[in-house]
Amino acid sequence: MGLKEAEKNVRLNTPKSKIFEDSRRRWDILDGLDRGNFTLRSRFPVAAWGAKEAFHSPYGSLVQVTMVPHFECDASDIEGISSSKSADMPHESVDVFGAYYIDEQNRYARKGKPPLRLDDASLKELCSHGEIRLLHGRGSDTFSVRAWDGRLFIDNSGGSHHLAGAVHVAKRIGARIPLSSKLYLYQLNHLSVQWLLDGFYLVLLPNDLARQMLWTVKSLVGSGSNMEFPSVLAEGTLLAFPRGSQIAECVMAELLSQGHHDLGNDLREALTAQQRYLTESTTPWTKLFSSPTC
Repeated sequence: MGLKEAEKNVRLNTPKSKIFEDSRRRWDILDGLDRGNFTLRSRFPVAAWGAKEAFHSPYGSLVQVTMVPHFECDASDIEGISSSKSADMPHESVDVFGAYYIDEQNRYARKGKPPLRLDDASLKELCSHGEIRLLHGRGSDTFSVRAWDGRLFIDNSGGSHHLAGAVHVAKRIGARIPLSSKLYLYQLNHLSVQWLLDGFYLVLLPNDLARQMLWTVKSLVGSGSNMEFPSVLAEGTLLAFPRGSQIAECVMAELLSQGHHDLGNDLREALTAQQRYLTESTTPWTKLFSSPTC
């Protein structure tokens, strides 16, 4: 078919951190803000191709969201922090992040104050920081779990260092730090994901190539769509075109032979990870998900 090879191949972003926002894959942001039916939307110019194509899932959104209005946990339960000025650092856990922060404070920032220690006084000082909103009656911070990821995150607006430091100290002295807020639970809608996988070839391409390939797919296959991905997922565009014809199979085979990425594999892996979490996890909040079989 003579498809032109791209200057580079696109993959889903590789996380730089292990506990911060970029370490969780945000499939949920592919849905519209209204959480209506998931839509693959074409960007064909109207003058050239007529009305713009859109493929709508008959099964609703790609990701289902449930809000638990009052959720309680201990700070030591938190496995991820969405916002931090240290988000580019590869800390293995919130506990390790807290140990790093305390060490940095004691080395460079105490300015005559006694060092932070593993004791009640230091825990009280760390917890008194106003940016740990959930400890001070300021309810803007919330919790979230994405079932394909499985970790409990705090979706915060600040205070990550002091919170992590408090977690580190509390674990060492056997103290608890009770927290409460709303909890948002995200899970892939199995029916919509399966509709996508069964009905379409899905390939990630560089943005410029995706625009070119849209014309090729339209002329060869008769139908297609593209969706520019949010940068938190990938620096590229999803090209989707219907399965069911030999020419579509050939187009996909050609793209894969050039090293382009089959997004369907990532979605299948996410579904498998979600099912494993929902059926095997022993965390008490797992049972709050709407369905353990989705």
